Order: sequence, then C-alpha cells, then structure tokens
Amino acid sequence: MLTSFYSALSGLSAYASALNVVGNNIANINTSGFKGSSINFYDLVTRTFNGVSASGSGNPMQIGLGSYPASVSGIFNQGSIQVSQEGTNVAIEGNGFFIVGNSDTERVYTRNGAFSFNQEGYLVDPSGYRVYGYTQKDPATGAIIPSGQLQPIYMAANSISDPAATSFMQVYMNLDNTTDVGDTYSASSVIYDSKGAQHTLDITYTHTGGTPDSWSYEVTIPGEEVVGGTAGTPYSLATGTMTFNDDGTLATPAADVALNIPAFTNGGGAMTVNWDLWSDGGAATVTSYPLASAVSYTNQNGYPPGNLSSIIIDQQGIIQGVFSNGQVEDIAQIALANFNNPKGLLRTGLNHFSETLASGVPAYGSANTGGRGSINGGSLEASNVDMATEFVNMLLFERGYQANSRTIRTSDEIIQEALSIKR
Repeated sequence: MLTSFYSALSGLSAYASALNVVGNNIANINTSGFKGSSINFYDLVTRTFNGVSASGSGNPMQIGLGSYPASVSGIFNQGSIQVSQEGTNVAIEGNGFFIVGNSDTERVYTRNGAFSFNQEGYLVDPSGYRVYGYTQKDPATGAIIPSGQLQPIYMAANSISDPAATSFMQVYMNLDNTTDVGDTYSASSVIYDSKGAQHTLDITYTHTGGTPDSWSYEVTIPGEEVVGGTAGTPYSLATGTMTFNDDGTLATPAADVALNIPAFTNGGGAMTVNWDLWSDGGAATVTSYPLASAVSYTNQNGYPPGNLSSIIIDQQGIIQGVFSNGQVEDIAQIALANFNNPKGLLRTGLNHFSETLASGVPAYGSANTGGRGSINGGSLEASNVDMATEFVNMLLFERGYQANSRTIRTSDEIIQEALSIKR
C-alpha cells in the first residue's frame, strides 16, 4: 500500500518539473532568439512478482514506482523573423548559431542577434559578449575572405573611407552644328586628386566648320591649383580638334584623350586622367546634331574621403559601411556555427548555449554554407514559444499534479481505514 505514496510522490515531482519548464517558456515568450523546451518522462519499475514461466505461459507481474523526468530537450524550430529599426540587428533563417565570447578561448553560441557596437568599437550582443567573424580582406578586391581564424568584429565609429584619385572622366554632350563658325560652348567636369580634393576641368569648344564639320577644344584647369600655373589664368592640359560625320556622329579623335595634370599646389600628386570619348560599347560620348549645345551627363571614378553614415548587413552576413562619399566598403563577415545535435547544447543563461559532448564540436563557416542558414539584416528572430501550446500543456500538467495529489489522499484514507480495524 505504501508503494502508492511513492508513486504519487514521484508524479508530483515530475509534474512540478514540467510546470517549471512551461513557466520558463512562457517567461521568455518575448525573448529574441529564445528556443523553448519540452519535457519527457520515464516510468519507474521497481518490483517484479513473477516473470514469464519456462514454458512461456503467463505474463510478468510488475508494479511501477511512478515517473521521473527523462529529459528536458530544446526545441530548435524556426522563430518568426521581425523587422527591427537597428541596422546592426540580425536574424538567422535556418540552422546555425552566432558565435560570441569574452575571449578567444571562451566562446558560447546564441540565436539572439540584437547586436550593437560598444564604446570600444566592437560588435557585441546584449550581454556584452563580442561577436566573432571573418575580418581578413582580399588585398586586390577588398572582399572579405570567409575562412581562417575567427576574430572579434571591430569598427571604429569615426571610420573614414579613403579618397580615390580620378583616372577617367566622361562628358556626354551635343554640339549644335547650326551655330556660326567661331561660336564657342563651354562644359566642365569635376575630378578628384590623390588627397580627395575636388577640382573642375573646363572644356571650351569652338566651332571651326569646314567639311567635315569640326570643332576645336581646349581642356584647362585653374592655374592657381597646379604647380607651374598662374593664379587667375587657366592652365592648358590638352588641345585638339573633333570632326564629325555627315550624320553628326564623332569621326575623330578615334581614341580617348589623355590629360596629364601636374602636381597640385595642395600637395596632391601629378596624375593622368583619361577623357573617354568612346563608351565601352563603342558609342561616342559627343555628337553634333542640330540641337542646342548641352551636356546630358558627366561621369568620373574619383571620390573624396567620407565619414561612416550607416551600416548594412546582407544575407551572407557581410557587414558593409556606407560612407558619406557614396562608397560602400566591406567591414567584416559574421560567422555562424552548426552542431550535429543542437539539442545537446547546454544553456548557460543570457540566451547563450555552450557545447557539450552530446552536442558535438561546432562547425564554423559563413551563412548559406554547410546548412547554416541565411542572415537577415535589420531583423530579429522572435521566440519560438507558442503561447497556446504552453497554456494547454500547463492545464495538462496541472491536472496531472492534481491527480497525483488525489492518489496520495486516497492512499492515506485507505491506510486510516486499515488502522481503524485494530481499534
């Protein structure tokens, strides 16, 4: 009879543990990247009155001693992706974990991508752990190399995009072939020197007429801006003649014009700018039609230095800085870890997991490789806890707890009856 007390007691303990699991799930229903848990039970068998006979007749007689929590397993199904207002927030869609830590030897894993840059310039999670990724760049292209040793992702708030000197320019325009001989038209193009300072090149066209129709040109720069120039006097960089076919298309020059610019008075070095008169597709950038002389479009590849203005993160986890000079540069790439058995991970608090023998060792890599899922920038993964399911489980576990407590009461009443026989 006393066995029923112990069976019911084990049931009370098991259902109390189950209610703890449900309570923890519900408490984290709004925790970004949280993964819920589920509980499973063992039955406890302690007494066997008789087994199966040698002839195979009869069934074994056994009495159990209740139940015991067999496991509390993590549920790692995908949580919904929610758009956030922070460019440094990221969410994993698929498998994989972010890698964070306080040092190179102490690394833990999380699905909470509510990242931000701390006062030192490191990308950190809400608990202050540094986010690890790939930071080495290809010297030729500036692209991140997604291999090698993981490093904490760092970017200074005062990051500057270096300037680039102009190496080519294009001026798409029309010269009116109905103007009188001797009429002029002026156009200009902005260029940048090696220090990122802006300069303006002036191009003066003079209609010289003739057959075929032709225009002379001269390219100048303000004299005070270059070494050897005179203040207030344009410094000539190139002169020449353009001739046009009967249909108004450019005939000569048949090649682009090289503009050799001496050193600048601000310290910028000498440079050569290629004036592209022909596009990559072979079309001329200058025409001579009976339309008003006008510039339709200018283009050049130089730019000044720029300050960091915003951050974007793509599906590969590449963090890019957007600078005030219009340039976008790769900063680093967020790395992901994958496990053979994520249910074997150990929860360590702060929405972190650590590896165990049951989970296996982590496989590091970039997003969209090795089954690690993709990364959504400017988003967060919501908790995967389903409130309706948890409340149903709560009711079931509550009834189970009540039933076991009733078993104890009933067993107690029966023992009271047995004791009353003696009286």
